[in-house]
Amino acid sequence: MHQPYPVLHQDVNLIQKDLSGMSGSDEGWTLVYWDVCPGRAEFLRLLFEEAGVLYTEVNDRDIIIKDVIKGEGGLYPHFAPPVIKKGKFSLSQTHVASRYLAGKFGLLPIDEEEAAHAEQVNLTCHDYIAEGRLAFHGIYPTGPYATQKETTQPYIDRFLESRLPRWLQYFERLLKSKDDGKGFVVGKSLSYADLGLLHVLRATEAQFPAAWEAEDVPALKAFKKRIEARPKLAAYLTSSRCQPFSGDSMM
Repeated sequence: MHQPYPVLHQDVNLIQKDLSGMSGSDEGWTLVYWDVCPGRAEFLRLLFEEAGVLYTEVNDRDIIIKDVIKGEGGLYPHFAPPVIKKGKFSLSQTHVASRYLAGKFGLLPIDEEEAAHAEQVNLTCHDYIAEGRLAFHGIYPTGPYATQKETTQPYIDRFLESRLPRWLQYFERLLKSKDDGKGFVVGKSLSYADLGLLHVLRATEAQFPAAWEAEDVPALKAFKKRIEARPKLAAYLTSSRCQPFSGDSMM
């Protein structure tokens, strides 16, 4: 009934009016998010794609407002998307959902200390993308960028001048702390921390191409190319399923 990817923006409301019907134990994964940009859901898409796990994406605004925002869909209560769902289980908060899927898909380090470091890095990636986004919404954090372009420009300039370099230099130092920056963030194999870092680096390059080009972070740039070249990720990133960044807040 529900067609998994590779269909981009599967409009599930064409075949049902809410998420409640997607509760059978044999159902696959569903990812619920707005269809306007990659946004926070991209952290989760990269996990599905790298793991080769099929998923259906629900982007219908009416369904999201009714079932997630207003909580009328019988789901565990959520504040906002993205939400992942399988059978009767649903989960939000992107970092929490990322870590959960990583455990399911073999992308969570087994070693306890490495798992803790992976969580540290992933949360840092979320802090970075959140700060970058906020610069574009400095006057009204939940309002659209289009309504505050002039007034929030000083916040963007400050982020670009002083904060973005600090973030990138930290990530560069992080990578070079082991294997001379030629390996993975944690341990000897790819984890969800690598995918989180890939996402924020792609967002940085898309939003601030000149700054990304000028910043002296050779290990980061090589890491980005190396992870993007992984077969399943390369197929996704070059497909029509991969949405372009919106260009107005690293989302």
